[in-house]
Amino acid sequence: MSILNQIAFSGVRASQVALATTGQNIANVNTPGFSRLQTVSGSLAGQGSLSAGGGTEVISIRRLTNDFHNQQLWRATTEQSFFDASQQYLTSLENLMSGTGSSISAGLDQFFAAFSEASATPGSIALRQQIVSESGNLAQRFNSLSSNIDAQVKALQEQRTAMATEINGLTSNIALLNKKIVETESVKGDSTALRDQRDSLLGDLAQKAKLRINEAADGSVSVALTNGQPLVAGPTAGQLQVSMSANGEQEVSLAFAGTSFPLRQDGFGGAFGGLYDVEYNNLRPNLSALHDMAGQLAQMVNDVLATGFDLDGNPGQPLFVYDPDSTTALLSIEPLTPEQLAFSSASGESGNNEVLLDLLALKNQPINLAGSQVTLNDAYAGLLGQVASDSRQNQADLNAATAVTQQAQAQRDSVSAVSLDEEAVNLMTYQQAYQANMKVISTANQLFDEMLAAF
Repeated sequence: MSILNQIAFSGVRASQVALATTGQNIANVNTPGFSRLQTVSGSLAGQGSLSAGGGTEVISIRRLTNDFHNQQLWRATTEQSFFDASQQYLTSLENLMSGTGSSISAGLDQFFAAFSEASATPGSIALRQQIVSESGNLAQRFNSLSSNIDAQVKALQEQRTAMATEINGLTSNIALLNKKIVETESVKGDSTALRDQRDSLLGDLAQKAKLRINEAADGSVSVALTNGQPLVAGPTAGQLQVSMSANGEQEVSLAFAGTSFPLRQDGFGGAFGGLYDVEYNNLRPNLSALHDMAGQLAQMVNDVLATGFDLDGNPGQPLFVYDPDSTTALLSIEPLTPEQLAFSSASGESGNNEVLLDLLALKNQPINLAGSQVTLNDAYAGLLGQVASDSRQNQADLNAATAVTQQAQAQRDSVSAVSLDEEAVNLMTYQQAYQANMKVISTANQLFDEMLAAF
């Protein structure tokens, strides 16, 4: 009877471990990044040729995870984060440039409309004052738009600095978990919770940058950027450093194992790469284009005014002042009175509007913007159209990347996530097995008692 008891006791122990494992899964059903556990049992051999066996034992408790699905999810997360980081700035830039109060096109229309109204009576002080006012309004539109785009650049730079700090924290924690996992597994300890924590951190890190992740035989992982620059190697973590250059741009370097080297941001990927992409493909190019437009507008208007005379017969004076080193006051107007506007082509002829007509003709005069000859209105319309197109395309890419991420998450969850329905079935199965084994023990004891009673 001792053999029967031994078999039943092994079944009880196996059922207890299985029930505990199921309980752990149910307890962590809402724990982010938790990978469900599964007991792996094996039968024990008996002694002798007529033995039915020695019962069962739990060989291991397996953490259900699929490295391919994890890698796929991390890659999808990287792509989604890249477009998501760009979209917030593209949407803001598009709304800013298309707004009625900040549109350069609307300001240009009002500016040249004031010239048109004054062309019939160039000596009218009221109409001249309107031109001065509209000139100031147009300059303010340039300054406001430039200032707002510059503010977006500065906000982006602050976000990049904060993100670098987040990346450094993640890499340090991953390196620490590497050390703990290696130490735990070297003494046959339970590292499932540590591995779940590390996978969760790797997912967070994949949001920031495109990564290469490989697991070593000792259980540690190495993490590198796609260009091969190491972020984590065993218990050692790299640290990103963000510094400001003399021209106001941020430079990124990586310090690893006592060595520091610069990093290119254009291939970073993830949210970090998305910030670089929108800064250098949208924000800075549009800021530069505004400077080009303001500078050429000021030059054209001032050159035409220089050919004329004001109401007092004095040579024409410049109206606009362009400051290439400023983003908040790149365009301003000289403190001219309405009488000092040089609209006449001849001294002393207040009714002469030839210079005024030349100023009005500037509306259709092309400027050079990024190698193309376009009018001022067309130049701004082109800038706005490009931003709108980039925003729509980025949003479409974001939607596609989000769908891919959701599919990758579903694939990962099909293997690793806890299903309460499945665990409920397991709970009943293991409970029945436990009760059945206890019944075997009870039967074995009863048979043993009856055998003793027979003597």
